[in-house]
Amino acid sequence: MNRISPPLIALFLSIHCFLSMQCGFDNPLAAQAPGFGTADLGQGQSNVPAGTLPANEVTNFKGTLKGIRRNLVVVEKEDGSEALVAMPDTISSFQFVAKATPAFLQRGMLMRFSANFGPGGVPLAPVGKITLFQPVDPRSLHGRTKEQFTPGIYSDTHRGNRNQPMVGKLSIVGRLIGLAPNGVLAVQAGKMPVQVPVDANTTLEVRYNNLALAQEGDAVTVAGFYQPPNENQVKADRITISTDRVYGEYQPAPERKSRRRRGDKQDADDGKQADTEQPSGQQPSGQQPSGLGDDAEKGDNANPDDAKPDTQQEEL
Repeated sequence: MNRISPPLIALFLSIHCFLSMQCGFDNPLAAQAPGFGTADLGQGQSNVPAGTLPANEVTNFKGTLKGIRRNLVVVEKEDGSEALVAMPDTISSFQFVAKATPAFLQRGMLMRFSANFGPGGVPLAPVGKITLFQPVDPRSLHGRTKEQFTPGIYSDTHRGNRNQPMVGKLSIVGRLIGLAPNGVLAVQAGKMPVQVPVDANTTLEVRYNNLALAQEGDAVTVAGFYQPPNENQVKADRITISTDRVYGEYQPAPERKSRRRRGDKQDADDGKQADTEQPSGQQPSGQQPSGLGDDAEKGDNANPDDAKPDTQQEEL
């Protein structure tokens, strides 16, 4: 076997030490540029030319709703500029929020609320807040968010239990059956009917995931991102539209002017008043709708027997 002479071994060691000092082969941190620590790994320079992939910038702004253009929400920002906002990927992140009164309720409306139940499923207190919503595609929802749009009875302590006991704090999601005069709200929560009390302190909130009730000029809050320099072309993470309108409050109908036929002249001194018409189904001025289950007021000729027949039989 051939042996390497000691002078050659010493030469190799000298060369190795020299390269280690110059290039940092044995010390990974020695080759890093000054000012970069271990926390900056992966954030150094890239082979991609600058400006090829601009970073997304986060944006949050408020404004007013101008309309919809090619499935984009048009928002007039507070600075007067106009932003085109793409819808969020999750439908639950797009919301229209407003207040409502019991007069707005209709049988079959979807609603959700929380309530405390004692032994035997007896409610312990009136419901504090009721949220009205409209159905959405459940395929885009998951987990707890999906429960908020699926009729049923849910509990944090018994999640996933189909035989949920009616005890403790429960989340109720269902369709409105009716609201009794004594303040008992009946809801069909999946296969189970639920009755809970409400009172004057119960608030009603409209929270729709569409623009069914939105109007131009409503307040808009947007959270999302954009690619510079197009700061007014935004992809939204969340859009919230709100209004100070209270749905269900009585709104007086606008006055309707009487129609005149051509050739008719009105004498200002004849003392006669112009006839006015009342829209069909309109409540009288100053009188609000009485709520669920009440029929609309009938006309003056409510009894059909009081009407005169169109033809009369001649007496023989």
